[in-house]
Amino acid sequence: MRRTASLCMVAVALPWAAAQSTTPASSPPSSPSSSPALASATPIPVIGVRTGIDKVTGKPPARLNINGLWAKGGAQWHLYILALSELQALNETNELSYFAVAGIHGYPHSAWNGVGHVDGAPSNRGFCPHGQILVARAVDIASRYPPDLLPEYMAAAESLRQPYWDWAMNPALPVAATRLNMTVQAPEGRRVIPNPLYTYKFQRLKVEEGFGDSALTHYPQTIRCSRSGGVLNDANESNEGLLLAARDLTGSVYDVFTRVTTYDGMSSSSFENAHNLIHLRAGCNNGTMADINWSAFEPLFMLHHCNVDRLVAMWQTIYYNNSMFTSSALSGGQFGTPANTVITADSPLKPFFRAPSAATTNGNSTLLEFHTSNTVANVSVFGYTYPELPDWSLPAETRAEQVRAKVNALYGDMAGDDGATTLETGPLNRMGKGTTRDYWVVEMSVERGELVGRLPATVSLFIRGESIGRMTLLGMPCEGVARESVPVQDIRVGNGTLKDLDRESVVGYLKREVGVGIKGADGEEVSVGNVPSLGVVVLDMEYAPRTNLSSFPVFNGKVTRWPVEVRQDLGVNETRSLRRGVVRWK
Repeated sequence: MRRTASLCMVAVALPWAAAQSTTPASSPPSSPSSSPALASATPIPVIGVRTGIDKVTGKPPARLNINGLWAKGGAQWHLYILALSELQALNETNELSYFAVAGIHGYPHSAWNGVGHVDGAPSNRGFCPHGQILVARAVDIASRYPPDLLPEYMAAAESLRQPYWDWAMNPALPVAATRLNMTVQAPEGRRVIPNPLYTYKFQRLKVEEGFGDSALTHYPQTIRCSRSGGVLNDANESNEGLLLAARDLTGSVYDVFTRVTTYDGMSSSSFENAHNLIHLRAGCNNGTMADINWSAFEPLFMLHHCNVDRLVAMWQTIYYNNSMFTSSALSGGQFGTPANTVITADSPLKPFFRAPSAATTNGNSTLLEFHTSNTVANVSVFGYTYPELPDWSLPAETRAEQVRAKVNALYGDMAGDDGATTLETGPLNRMGKGTTRDYWVVEMSVERGELVGRLPATVSLFIRGESIGRMTLLGMPCEGVARESVPVQDIRVGNGTLKDLDRESVVGYLKREVGVGIKGADGEEVSVGNVPSLGVVVLDMEYAPRTNLSSFPVFNGKVTRWPVEVRQDLGVNETRSLRRGVVRWK
């Protein structure tokens, strides 16, 4: 997971951006599929938000949990909903409309911000990085309130930041996103408006133009778990799917925080599986979120990706000595990047330009430069922070200690030494003393290219038909090896758990009992015999338990591996493992 200038991470402040653009940037010709109406004559530099920053400390406002923002209500909530609603109502040919900004990620594969398709780049992919032009719209709306409300609403607008959805702590749709309509205090008084978090309604008469042949083109709006009878958004089915994935979401997030200590390691095993699970579970396989080319139009998308941005920012604070990637890799290609381009931390993040102050001067012209991973490494540069991030003026290790404590409190088990648990994240978060312990994991891997035509897909691990974990693969990338590790030491065996057994018994049990099932985008099973790259390995890692509320378990680097014969297991109804407690975490 390369940290990029994302639709969520970089909140473009509209008035400032417009004021600081000087001359057009040259760009390659657009592809035939590009929409000329969306090609910008004057690039918009991405500079973040400058309002609401403390003039004494320089601390920016925090992005808040959507559930907390909704529960509190008041001026900031009303402005958020009104600003999002107005962005969705902007003409879709406006480059700063909801439609155009969402379209950066995938469809309709158009030029944006003066950056178009280049030779050697795939024409069937978007730029792919993830932003929301929100605060400037809220400030504009706040300025319309009557004098008695103006100070309150202006202050609320200036400190507003795009909220996030912490699905690892609360794996259910945000309540606010399930309401068809929303009552808000608008400048002209109380109003009931269509809820912009519920769906986005396309303005185009024929959505299919430039949007491929997906079944989603048949709908005039984004959908979640549609079903017969004309139901396009089924919150109950969404929440059932999220609940089934709760263990994977919380457990995998805590696992990354505690076990992955280098950026390159985080970018390969990372939060990607939890991220992918949300894409498929929040709106089901038939929903807008499940299709990468469409997903950014779903209002949940920004909330979801802001949470991923938050998790990465927290991880970087903890592992401050390894907070940025230093390796290079070949790109599979995006709309503005040719395939096989060597990608480093200094590669351009198209189509996101830096501020003019970072530009180079050539004669009388100002040439804007693109952001790079290095220029977007610190979220505070863009005028926001998160509640879990301490003050930047503190020593790095003090900041790391405080974030570790937050991670333990949010995603770990805070029950203490007695072994009782409150969240199903396994034993890693239990405090303890004494000898080194074993941490048992089953790792699965697969070459995505062998599942082309069946993506998005889910690769699940089973023991005697009961699901113990899964790896979720989205429609992109279409090649490369995907890996996911599933902690298994707390799986029940007889009257105990795996960790109660000796090493030989654990290995024998897992090699004998673990099976694999693959389901494609259509929900049909894929024979594991047709996926030769599919691999399953049992891993034993040694660790010392954490010693206090702000520490993590310490792994000594010793890992033993045992290959497992890949066997088909079609599993049973997933709800059995959740409701009967046959397979569960202590």
